[in-house]
Amino acid sequence: MTKSAHATTRDLTAALKRQMQRTGSSTPSVRGAELMLAVVTDVLTGGLVEVDGDMTVRRLASYTTPADGDLILVGRFGNGNWVAIGRLAT
Repeated sequence: MTKSAHATTRDLTAALKRQMQRTGSSTPSVRGAELMLAVVTDVLTGGLVEVDGDMTVRRLASYTTPADGDLILVGRFGNGNWVAIGRLAT
């Protein structure tokens, strides 16, 4: 039994949608921005901090006194760049 043209089109549409979702989930410009909490594990030079032991992030100028152990808000932009927004209140 062969598929109707309508069923074939529906299957193709579903396959294309799945492919777009896979591509979008791995493409920074499609993913969008997000916020997350992180812990500063090292204060580096040049306005950078290391967070969670494996990621280097540029901090905002307003985050003037970073320290190891700070719980901070980190933002990721759609283009893949990260920023340490600042320390959260205890």
